[in-house]
Amino acid sequence: ILWAGTDDGHIQVTTNGGTTWRNVTPPSIKPWTRFFNIEAGHFDNLTAYAAANTLRLDDINPHFFRTHDGGKTWTEINTGIAGGAVANAIREDPRQKGLLYAATELQVWVSFDDGDHWQSLKNGMPPISVRDLQVKDDWTCHCADLIAGTHGRGFWILDNVTPLRQAAAARAALSS
Repeated sequence: ILWAGTDDGHIQVTTNGGTTWRNVTPPSIKPWTRFFNIEAGHFDNLTAYAAANTLRLDDINPHFFRTHDGGKTWTEINTGIAGGAVANAIREDPRQKGLLYAATELQVWVSFDDGDHWQSLKNGMPPISVRDLQVKDDWTCHCADLIAGTHGRGFWILDNVTPLRQAAAARAALSS
């Protein structure tokens, strides 16, 4: 499965290598919404996460979405994320299912339960527009860093996300 977001507010999915595409846009998405990124799930082909930026609609609140059925249904997953800052990016941890990272115009957020609840990952970071996130895995040490690219072309690095992965794994074990 390949996912694509468009500047005119649509999410497209293909299951045949791009020969044909199907519109799977969440029904609540309005024209002029801009999808800054769509993250394909690392643990399930039918899972994807989307960051919908609505600044062009004068809506400065974050809008993050999740699907587990190939885009047939979408759930908005913003609980705990402060309003007043549009969504810019969402990423799934490549090694810990259910661990998500999100970026807004003011900071970075973390979810340990697949986006059902979020908490600040500000950790001393000044309020700045975070435009993208990347988990840089190092398989030799079984550790990883979270890299945040900011609007000012700066980078913020959270060294070693192992404690976040452990917290997500513990939460998943308790809920199963």
